[in-house]
Amino acid sequence: MVQRKAVLLLSIFLVPLLSGAFAPSYGNVSAAIDDCKGDLSPIVWNETISRHAEVPHNNMWWDSFFEDDWDDDGRRGKNSPPPESDSSSESYDPLLSPEESWMYQNYHSATPVETLTTNIATTMLVGNDSVGTLRVNLSSAHRTTICVEIQGLVGNSTVPAKADIYLMTTSQYENYEWSYDRMHSEDFEFWFERESLSDDEFVTEVSPEWAAFDVTGWKTYRDAHAYENTDSVVMSVSLDGPEVHSSLFSQPTYQEFFIVVDAWDNSRRGDAGVQNKIVVADVAISTVERSIVLPNWTVSIVFFVFFASIMMAPLIINKRYMRAGLEPSIEQEKQLMPSLNQ
Repeated sequence: MVQRKAVLLLSIFLVPLLSGAFAPSYGNVSAAIDDCKGDLSPIVWNETISRHAEVPHNNMWWDSFFEDDWDDDGRRGKNSPPPESDSSSESYDPLLSPEESWMYQNYHSATPVETLTTNIATTMLVGNDSVGTLRVNLSSAHRTTICVEIQGLVGNSTVPAKADIYLMTTSQYENYEWSYDRMHSEDFEFWFERESLSDDEFVTEVSPEWAAFDVTGWKTYRDAHAYENTDSVVMSVSLDGPEVHSSLFSQPTYQEFFIVVDAWDNSRRGDAGVQNKIVVADVAISTVERSIVLPNWTVSIVFFVFFASIMMAPLIINKRYMRAGLEPSIEQEKQLMPSLNQ
């Protein structure tokens, strides 16, 4: 009986670990866009998904001081002063900037897009030293697979190219936008030196009392969905529930997701740099309804049972060991009894 319980508990612990060895691998792999198969649905822009961009000739770093000057439609307010000229606008080349003005002049709307439960595909043209973004609303009842293929466009010819692909939530993308604007402002040299510090340089340059606080930092979703200097990516996302962000200084807010194609030299080491070409990103998204969605508390129950069994096992073994010496032996009693036949 005890052995059966031990085997059962060991199976509960090992099955989740071994299941990862037989699961399909998603990430920085050489994958085709065909990995996201299925019947495609038409895209209704700003309802199904929405398109956004960051470009060097439209620096919004100065807008951080005028956050109240956005109107209800997400456009800059009338009271906002004109942006100051920065050094990055001097190298602006319209031939390498295919983005339309509505992609970068309007802030993404606070109204979420529809929950994505169908398969869609689209193509983004990302300019030189720019960022192309798709805003989506992922479903927690579906497993979502995102496929991205990167190529370069020089004139009318297609050439090989590489870029960085990130998946971020709303709050993470806002930090990423601030980083882009800072490093493309007129003080870009200061911010580039500050944000591009290596780990050793950061420890050397930053005072100990500020070492734990890095205002320039930005992260990707679950610190995992960052695929850098690549030309093909397949990523899979399964949500436990609607993504909600909360902090000590604000109310909980619902988070959408941003698929980011990065074509500039950001603050992360190992990313793809500026390539002086237009980046073409073919993006396909497929969704599959999940048959079984376990609630979050099942994880707590499994770990509680596992650790409780570890704590109880020595007590049970010790108790059985102590009782073993107190049980009388029937064979010994028979040998000590005198025989009546004699």
